[in-house]
Amino acid sequence: MTLLALETATSTCGVAVLDDDVVVAEAHLHRPRVHAERLSPLVEEALGHADVSPGALDAVAVSMGPGSYTGLRIGVSTAKGWALSADAALVGVPTLEAYAAQLRPVAAPGDVVCALLDARRDEVYAGAFRQTTTGVAEHAPTTALPVEALPGWLGTVDGQLWLVGDGAPKGRDAFSDDAFSCRMLSADEVSPSAGWVARCGHQRFDAYGPDDVTTVEPLYVKDVHATPAPSPFD
Repeated sequence: MTLLALETATSTCGVAVLDDDVVVAEAHLHRPRVHAERLSPLVEEALGHADVSPGALDAVAVSMGPGSYTGLRIGVSTAKGWALSADAALVGVPTLEAYAAQLRPVAAPGDVVCALLDARRDEVYAGAFRQTTTGVAEHAPTTALPVEALPGWLGTVDGQLWLVGDGAPKGRDAFSDDAFSCRMLSADEVSPSAGWVARCGHQRFDAYGPDDVTTVEPLYVKDVHATPAPSPFD
């Protein structure tokens, strides 16, 4: 399979190309509010470095959320466009699952990786995944919740608990109880990765097949709250 992967759910803007189970090209910008301008050029550059033509793509995988509303809209719409133009399958990958999968090289089977993204105020987007010998399995469902509710949502952890993401510092104090053996990796140490979106996308395609490119939508988790602009006539 030749697969293009996009990661835009956070301030990371990333692209990767996977060919025959190997990530052959990958590029990331860790800057906020550049996705609309830089994502398509990054795609073209990554395909060029991988010597892959758009017509050779079998699938396009995209980080589906939760995360930044704007980033998710840009990523999903761009993925749809590339999938349609290349006549390729579309695969949506849960953002926090791909984030947790990055710890496969260091976490032991049975360990739980809790991926946390800052959701403003005292809330985080949270997803917890148990490491297995072949990948990750859901330990606690992806949700948005107050930081103090994290221990009850997570439940029992038999192995090591790992925290990753820009919401991890918020969660660390909530897991300070002796019941949890907790290790935190900051977003600077482990950032969202388009390469892992590609790997997870390949696995999901093999397991579940493609998504419907015409109906797939980002996984926002929280409702979008827009503040209307004041009327100039008031």
